[in-house]
Amino acid sequence: MIGRLRTVKLPNAPIGSEEAKLRRLVRELVETWSSTWTSKNTTAASKFYSKAPDHVFFDIGPIHVGWDQYRKNIQKSFGETESLSLTLNDDLRVTVLGSMALTTATGHLSSKNKDGKSFDSNIRFSGVWEKKGKLWLVIHDHWSRSRV
Repeated sequence: MIGRLRTVKLPNAPIGSEEAKLRRLVRELVETWSSTWTSKNTTAASKFYSKAPDHVFFDIGPIHVGWDQYRKNIQKSFGETESLSLTLNDDLRVTVLGSMALTTATGHLSSKNKDGKSFDSNIRFSGVWEKKGKLWLVIHDHWSRSRV
């Protein structure tokens, strides 16, 4: 794994609460994305995402419609990226509304392309999750640069 990963501090939420589960999932999602760039394999990240073909995902690059397109675009970028590090700050917020949830956080993204170009930016993350049975799945996420 490239870079350091920060552990998100959990508030005094009951261990079994949906909020606590989502906090752990967001931390795991960020750690998995960081390790995905090292392993060059999207399999681990796929467990977090709904496979519905019409869900939209925004990241620093292009818009992706459906997990399959998201996965394919990420795999294409493996050929260009030498390293990537993604960390989460301590400001994770979770709002649970029945079987839906919204998560927001800030963090930091550093990457280096094989051509030597570097990218270093504070980022914002928003995730919309839907509970399917016992699983929480991302049905929309948005990663963007932050000027702050």
